[in-house]
Amino acid sequence: MPVMLRLYSRAGCHLCDEMLKELEALRLAKAGTFTVEILDIDRDPEIQRRYSLRIPLLTAGTSGKVLCENHFQRQSVLDYLAETTRQVQP
Repeated sequence: MPVMLRLYSRAGCHLCDEMLKELEALRLAKAGTFTVEILDIDRDPEIQRRYSLRIPLLTAGTSGKVLCENHFQRQSVLDYLAETTRQVQP
């Protein structure tokens, strides 16, 4: 089952667009081992208040662990995916 990541973003954010582009390239290279849920922070005032100055923010979907903040950190994402894969294997 693919790992779910969550990207906190907003329309018109060029850094958010860049991070999403990097994530999509990595997802293709990793043969769909993860999915990305995109959350527009401007759709919820509470989420906007909490994350407005931190976007783009990429978290592990289930735990909320921060993987990247403001800029894509490829190695951080790869490390998390490897860690998650190891935990799932018997």
